[in-house]
Amino acid sequence: MVGISTSFGMTGQGLSLRAGISNLSSQQQALQTQVATGVASDTYAGLGVNRVQALALQPALTQISAWSSNVTSAQNTLTTTQTALSGISDIAASLSKSLQNISGTANSASVAAVVQEAQQDLASLGGLLNTKSGNSYVLAGRQSTVAPVTSSNLATSELATSITNVVKALGSTSADDVLTATQSLAATTSADSPFSANLSVNGTEASSLTSVAQIGQGEWISVGTTATAGTAGTDSSTGSPIRDLMRNLMVVASLGSTTPGTAEYKNLIQGLTTSNGDVTSQLSDLSANLGVTQNRLSFQSSSLSQMQTALRTQLGNAKNVDYATVSTQLSAVKAQLQASYSVIADMKSLTLAQFI
Repeated sequence: MVGISTSFGMTGQGLSLRAGISNLSSQQQALQTQVATGVASDTYAGLGVNRVQALALQPALTQISAWSSNVTSAQNTLTTTQTALSGISDIAASLSKSLQNISGTANSASVAAVVQEAQQDLASLGGLLNTKSGNSYVLAGRQSTVAPVTSSNLATSELATSITNVVKALGSTSADDVLTATQSLAATTSADSPFSANLSVNGTEASSLTSVAQIGQGEWISVGTTATAGTAGTDSSTGSPIRDLMRNLMVVASLGSTTPGTAEYKNLIQGLTTSNGDVTSQLSDLSANLGVTQNRLSFQSSSLSQMQTALRTQLGNAKNVDYATVSTQLSAVKAQLQASYSVIADMKSLTLAQFI
């Protein structure tokens, strides 16, 4: 007599049980995955009615992340720019003290010491103007990969040589003429002498070359400044505080050819003192303006962070599982599987004799 167990797998009841077990096993695997990952589904389709919300939130989070990245990059650039401007302001302040020391009846030794200091400051100024944040020159504007200053040492640049030749004529020409001529030289430098081609423009044009960054929906912000930024030139200024500072340093570095104490010498020092006072004030204003931008970026960073947290919470509600619910469902499925396996085991052990 053939036992029932030999044909169990081919009966309708057996096939139904096997299908049920397969379905329960799939449910168990899916629930175990949810418990392990905390996510309801690895596909949007598997999220059911929540997929529409999830699909809408993900692009928004990606956009906010991009804006946050722009804010962080801008903050880093401005921090580095402020450091560079601080160094440039120190040079301007030092020059003002030096001019005070050699005004009036200064002797040749005092002038020689100031000349040497001015030459050293020109080298330092070139380095500060080429300050980098990562791979970008912070004072280069939108062409951030091109160094603002191309001369290795401003004290030996073509502009410095031209200014020295003008200063040598002091005495045969007036201090006013020297100041005017050197200002014109500093204001109209040619490409790559000493500034890069992109920055060899007037102060107004150079200001328009400042880098910009998008920090929100329809929100753009200027990041930093350029080495030659400023305003339109006047009779007493190139329009750019850094150009003016460079001119003043180059003139002082050329004073070894002058005779201290003469009327024209005194007039020249007085003109440089007035110019450098304006430079110091303009650099201070520039730093303060950048500080305002830094404050705005800090506020924007905080706002974007709050938005990002809120959206992530919403996306989590749409994608993440409720561990308590899933654990209960998993326990129920395991119980059903265990019961199904028990039924199969019992049915496989039955024989026809047990039904007689």
